[in-house]
Amino acid sequence: MTESGRDRAAIDWRSHRSTASRMGLDNGTAPTALYADPDGFAQEVEHIFRRAWLLVARVDDVPRPGDFIRREVPTLKASVVITRGKDGIVRAFHNACSHRGVALVCEAAGNALTFRCPYHAWVYGIDGSLRAIPSEEDFPHVDKAENGLAPIHLAVWNGFVFLNFAAEPECDFATFMAGMDAVYDGMDFAAYPATIQYRENVAANWKLLINAFNEGYHIPFLHIRTLVPQLLTEDNPFLQYHDIRRFGPHSSSTLQRNYGWAPQGPVQQFAMRHLLPTSVPDLDALAAGKAGLTAHPGVNAVGIDNFGTEVITIFPNVILQPLANGYLLFTHWPVAADRQIIDVRVCSPAHPGSLREEFAAANMLAATRDVLTEDIAMSQVQQRGLNSGAHADVVFGENEAHLRFFAGAVRDFMHERRDRP
Repeated sequence: MTESGRDRAAIDWRSHRSTASRMGLDNGTAPTALYADPDGFAQEVEHIFRRAWLLVARVDDVPRPGDFIRREVPTLKASVVITRGKDGIVRAFHNACSHRGVALVCEAAGNALTFRCPYHAWVYGIDGSLRAIPSEEDFPHVDKAENGLAPIHLAVWNGFVFLNFAAEPECDFATFMAGMDAVYDGMDFAAYPATIQYRENVAANWKLLINAFNEGYHIPFLHIRTLVPQLLTEDNPFLQYHDIRRFGPHSSSTLQRNYGWAPQGPVQQFAMRHLLPTSVPDLDALAAGKAGLTAHPGVNAVGIDNFGTEVITIFPNVILQPLANGYLLFTHWPVAADRQIIDVRVCSPAHPGSLREEFAAANMLAATRDVLTEDIAMSQVQQRGLNSGAHADVVFGENEAHLRFFAGAVRDFMHERRDRP
């Protein structure tokens, strides 16, 4: 037996399941107001979302000079234009004309050298500079060099574009990531350019669904028809997560799957083998020596044999899941104490090349949405219960270590802000 084989056989994987006690987390409850209080929500917007670095796009969205995209950030009621200049640099600007604030860009995406305000025809370059003012003599007090589009602080990590909406960020991006950026640096997300995107409106607090992604306790009950056969094993019937790691307010954990499960029937078997990301092992890729994102040393650091996915939580509102042949990205945008918008990206190696592959893609996307729909429906039921005021606190178990950590991260981020002069 090889050294690695002996080590794997000897390891009791239950020792890598992260309980609250092992992590030193003693907050067994959290105030219900954390998920239901409108005043508290307003403070979260100002003290978390206006301070944190927020993931809004990928550099792949603007691959060529002159490319631009418009992104709406509903939590901050902000419209953003992300561009790639002729110099190849990716930049971000508020989508507001410097004259009287008109939204400059109405298209979702395109390629242009300039932007022209639809109201009074002020013209801006793709780099945000103010190029022309009709009847310029009537604006002698306007210095074009000082009145370009308002820039937004931007950082790029692994091809993901992060923005910081503060006038001056309290810390640079690397400091904010607290080491997570180094652990997962170099993951080849660009290898999965085929993207399906959709948006869901959910009548529930933003933290409730982030919590749902970070505990397996609900899987045997809520997802009995969708995920139970694929994920649960006899030695982990409540799907406790392995190896929760903390990076400042961020975290990651390793999730297993049931390698004894296989889809039944030719339709499901065909769909499972094609295109959309899945946590089912990509045996053809593994045989060819191409393990994709799952081969990265930061993924499955403890080396569980029945690895499913890494659940990477980037504070405050992102869940990133690298899978066998692609990845899922969920971005939660709160818009009220009891309402959020979820942006979903399903990313795969290639777009369908045949009708059969289109069918497989549709089948797998439907399966992904089925699971998310179950979580959304339950979070909305949960929100109604929290709004009723029946209980002053919610309860966290030993197996809900991440929920304790995340509640603490929100509290600490808010407390840090309140303590600032």
